[in-house]
Amino acid sequence: MADLILVLDDQDAVRRLLSQNLASEGREVRCAPLPADLDALLRDTQPALLILDPGPAVDLGHRLDGIGRQWPDLPVILLSSQASVADAVQAMRHGAVDYHAKPLPLAELRASVERALDGRGEERELIERRRRFRMGDGQDFYRSTSEAMAKVYDDALMVAMSKDTTALITGESGTGKEVVAQLVHRLSPRHAQPFMELNCAAIPSELLESELFGHEAGAFTDAKEAKAGLFETADRGTIFLDEIGEMSMGLQVKLLRFLERKSFRRVGGTHELTVDVRILSATNRDLREMVSARQFRGDLYYRLNVVPIVIPPLRDRREDILPLITHFFGEFNPRFNRNFTRIDDAARRLLMDYPWPGNIRELRNVVERIVLMEEGPTLGATQLRPYLSGSWEQVPETFPRRLARLLESPIPEEGVELDELLKAVERTFIAKAYSQTGENQSRAAELLGLGRDKLRYRMKQLDPQDARQESER
Repeated sequence: MADLILVLDDQDAVRRLLSQNLASEGREVRCAPLPADLDALLRDTQPALLILDPGPAVDLGHRLDGIGRQWPDLPVILLSSQASVADAVQAMRHGAVDYHAKPLPLAELRASVERALDGRGEERELIERRRRFRMGDGQDFYRSTSEAMAKVYDDALMVAMSKDTTALITGESGTGKEVVAQLVHRLSPRHAQPFMELNCAAIPSELLESELFGHEAGAFTDAKEAKAGLFETADRGTIFLDEIGEMSMGLQVKLLRFLERKSFRRVGGTHELTVDVRILSATNRDLREMVSARQFRGDLYYRLNVVPIVIPPLRDRREDILPLITHFFGEFNPRFNRNFTRIDDAARRLLMDYPWPGNIRELRNVVERIVLMEEGPTLGATQLRPYLSGSWEQVPETFPRRLARLLESPIPEEGVELDELLKAVERTFIAKAYSQTGENQSRAAELLGLGRDKLRYRMKQLDPQDARQESER
């Protein structure tokens, strides 16, 4: 029985175009305008593939979720006349296997159809992976509600939608760069193929080339036999190069050559080997500065940085701290036979004040040690404090830091003194204006949008000495 491709589009020209170009032996194409009752049409036709333009006035996520609930094994390719990156990301998040903007790129659309029909088992798995990702996927990294991390997720999914696009993942140590790379791989068409990772800082420079490209027997003193490198091992999959900024200039040239040609020679070899891999890379260094300092090749930087993915530090998304801790409790309680379920108010304040220099990695380690060593069910400040490193509490909290903490967090149960907070805000801005203008009152008043008399009046209401001291913090 022929596979049925059902095309639903309100444009007659699109229906004719796809009817003529997608039909082949063993495949039937049936085209129609978008019906009022989509479920009834799907029940009647039982298509193997749905190609759909839902129209501009439709909630895309809601429509795809409805199809996914009723027809979980049906691959869906989305078409749109008003395409955007945001729409493409949303479509993939809600289960579409591909997304194409009009006017339609026929060659790319045919390739999408081939992948959807010839690899239906893999496509179903990919749809399920993306659905689980949207629901949280049960992993540490995804326990995030912050807007900053939503941007990271969308960027990762956008890269995953492409088979070959490179991405440079940047962020401080412990923010989860490796996890983002794994996420891209797991949500991409390469997900069933190898994911290989290599830390460029962990291997001596003279051995790194052999690790990547392999070597022939006798290529160097210890090369007793031929060995395949990561590029061969990861064929059709993904390679993640962590700490890419530590790679030597000589090896950067060879990596650039590989990116341009998709071929290479083993160390000591004479034959060109061709492989199909996606390269993802990561660093906690500023590669742009390294390029300016001629410590990193500019041409390689632009090849690797087609899509930049920037992971913010945990201190810049403090709303994620408590959900992450709750998740870590769920991970470590069964392992250590503990029952931590609550965090008291004093401990919450400590957790929100602490700068988390080691980011999620440090947070996870702290929770693991607490669950192992302490007794639940409530985590208190007395239990927590010994596990937080450094002398951070010895530094007085400046008002800007306190205000930022209060704005990021729910109002504490003990309340706040709003009048005092507003005075402190005013004092801080006056102090900054005086500091920036060398205590020139006229210029300070201008910066603050005030007349000199009004500024003098406000200074009388506040302690001017306090304001000057605040500017020194």
